[in-house]
Amino acid sequence: MRYDESFDLVIVGSGAGSVPAALVAKSLGHSTLIIEKQPVFGGSTAYSGGVVWIPNSPLHGSGDSEDAGRKYLNALIGPDGRKASPPAKREMFLKEGPRAIRFLMQQGLKFILVFWPDYYTNAPGAHEYGRSLMCELFNINELDEWKDKVGSFYGFPPLPVNSWEFVNLTLAKRTLKGKAAALRLAARMLQDKLTGRRRVGSGNALQGRMLQAALRAQIPIRLSTALTELIVEGELVTGVKVLGPTGERCIQAKRGVLLNTGGFSHNLAMRQAYQPAPASVDWTMANPGDTGEAIQMAQKLGADIDLMREAWWTPGSLLPNGRYAGFHVPGESGKPHIIIVGKNGRRIGNEAGAYMEFGQKMFAAGAVPAYAILESRALAHYTWGPILKGAQIQPFIDTGYLKTGATLRELAERSGIDPNGLEAEIAKFNGFAEAGVDADFGRGSSVYNRVMGDPTVKPNPSLGKIEKAPFYAVTIWPMDVGTSGGLVTDEYARVLRTDGSAIRGLYAAGNATAPVVGASYPGAGASIGGSLTFGYVAARHALGDLP
Repeated sequence: MRYDESFDLVIVGSGAGSVPAALVAKSLGHSTLIIEKQPVFGGSTAYSGGVVWIPNSPLHGSGDSEDAGRKYLNALIGPDGRKASPPAKREMFLKEGPRAIRFLMQQGLKFILVFWPDYYTNAPGAHEYGRSLMCELFNINELDEWKDKVGSFYGFPPLPVNSWEFVNLTLAKRTLKGKAAALRLAARMLQDKLTGRRRVGSGNALQGRMLQAALRAQIPIRLSTALTELIVEGELVTGVKVLGPTGERCIQAKRGVLLNTGGFSHNLAMRQAYQPAPASVDWTMANPGDTGEAIQMAQKLGADIDLMREAWWTPGSLLPNGRYAGFHVPGESGKPHIIIVGKNGRRIGNEAGAYMEFGQKMFAAGAVPAYAILESRALAHYTWGPILKGAQIQPFIDTGYLKTGATLRELAERSGIDPNGLEAEIAKFNGFAEAGVDADFGRGSSVYNRVMGDPTVKPNPSLGKIEKAPFYAVTIWPMDVGTSGGLVTDEYARVLRTDGSAIRGLYAAGNATAPVVGASYPGAGASIGGSLTFGYVAARHALGDLP
């Protein structure tokens, strides 16, 4: 095979696992290249909250342990984990995740430990403070000519705020912490305006700092360059064929190819083939390059797949024009005076619980779409997506985003919900709110649930009656930030065939794979944590640094 150029490790895609892999290669004295088909860097990680979930990270000190992380994952995933998360892969994540964070910190990334409890804080091994890391706010102007080449999601304004701070911001009208968070944000915005800085948070902070580290290490990055073929010689993947600004090129990968290309969120045919009905590409907020071709290319080489029905579900709403209006579960739906029901008027699950599980329950209940029922106090006391103040309600009624009724029956009839079912459900829920115990779904029974609630409401900060008119309804869709099933990989991130053998020279990480957390979502940043860790692991194994 004749190649136009050669590198030791070729990395396809620029999500959370790519720069760690490239920095490992550089640190070991090997050549590497990152290619990205989009004209911007960062993949869906740049679109995201930018959170990294790593048990027993260096920032935890003695506050966490590998054994606790193991107990927690085993409790959520089960003893075998099937193809996506066998015990050996889980063990690699637990051991190498902290090392990957330490390595990146040595490379100049500035991580902070944030208060974000594990999503199942009643499970064995759960961490009540949380295992979620973020990067400090980043002045994106530091990237110079690359400053406008980091991808970003239109629904998240480029503000100097990190996603974990939104928990307090939703309570700006209710608590001192909420008011303080709002004042801090206003002060930062003023500071940046006066100084000319462009501080960003969340996924932009993480991927901005990743890009800065890669540029500092002089790692070549080629944007607008798409993978068109995996080159195979014998049974070994030896390179890639790409199409970019200079035309088609064949690039040799002497030690391996790493696919960190994302999933198939924007591929309707794949979603219809693998995911529960109704399937749509209109509800995903993943980056537009998330179209699944790399998964299909690996399948042609015999690669196995698993968990293709799953996505990182983030139930939320859309404006009448189809634009993003908000991810509501659980940061807003976990507040008092709000429930989510199906067309039958019955609740679907714990509105203050894990968002991925709630999306799964929507499909299981045939509740696509579902409906958030908001009492007057919910909009008076809290934010709801684009509605920041109660005075702003009328325009959203006029556009049809909000349905309203003077009674629950009237609201139900206008929204297409069974009136009898809704009235009965709310009568029962109001009893739960008065007693402070959700006998159906346990809302408010865990630390994570209560953090999503309102501490000024007693006896349960997650529960408040729905009884004061007017009442409102918002249509809720099973939105997602990426699919979460894909190629089966082993503990070294090698892509496996259906017979369990490894495809030599081919590695994968991130949403292109069946994830190490299986069909669960243990805490904020679990998808990014897995991607980052297995990008790091893949490079070390491909380059002989990991036995």
